[in-house]
Amino acid sequence: MEAGCYEVLAAVGEGASGRVFKARETGGCQRRVALKKVRVLEQMEEGVPAFVIREVGLLRKLEAFNHPNVVKLLDVSVEVQNQTSEMTLVFEYVDQDLCAFLASVAETGLSRWKIKDIMLQLLRGLDFLHTNMLVHRDLKPQNVLVSSHGEIKIADFGLARIYSHHMALTPIVVTLWYRAPEVLLHSGYMSSVDMWSTGCIFAELFLLRPLFCGYSDIQQLQKIIK
Repeated sequence: MEAGCYEVLAAVGEGASGRVFKARETGGCQRRVALKKVRVLEQMEEGVPAFVIREVGLLRKLEAFNHPNVVKLLDVSVEVQNQTSEMTLVFEYVDQDLCAFLASVAETGLSRWKIKDIMLQLLRGLDFLHTNMLVHRDLKPQNVLVSSHGEIKIADFGLARIYSHHMALTPIVVTLWYRAPEVLLHSGYMSSVDMWSTGCIFAELFLLRPLFCGYSDIQQLQKIIK
């Protein structure tokens, strides 16, 4: 499907991996979608960024399972203009991320039932990924989506990897506040780094703020040890 088949409704956010927009199909059922646009310079020798190829490849691998707690990649298109190409990844649209959801929670906090429901869905999605030998490596509230019906979906697979015991895993993964000690120490690590990040999210559901807020690897370790 071409990028022109969608009408952009609003900008959702922008990061190192590209810009994200809320949009809708211009024909058919006019369903809402999320467009992730990545600009690729034609003269760049490396071409399409590795994280985009990785994200598309992993989501294509997982889409046959249609897991309810993993965001769905619906389509990929490329648009060429002058010296640049723009790759558009089309995802199912989910209302907000967990960070925005927590920001709207009253001071009294979430009920134990709601925390249990969120964690159960998150862990089901994570178990599915790990069963398929996939390590997400960047779990944080901004990468956990929450639908208006309370459905939890894991998103943003730009840092994800298929895990094997013989692969070299880079230490520059996971947003600092959710980074496991073995990553901070530049040690070898496995899928357990996702469980650490999930534990940090679990605490945040109770506290309504991040558990460990360091500004460097050293300070992050100090906060964890304390």
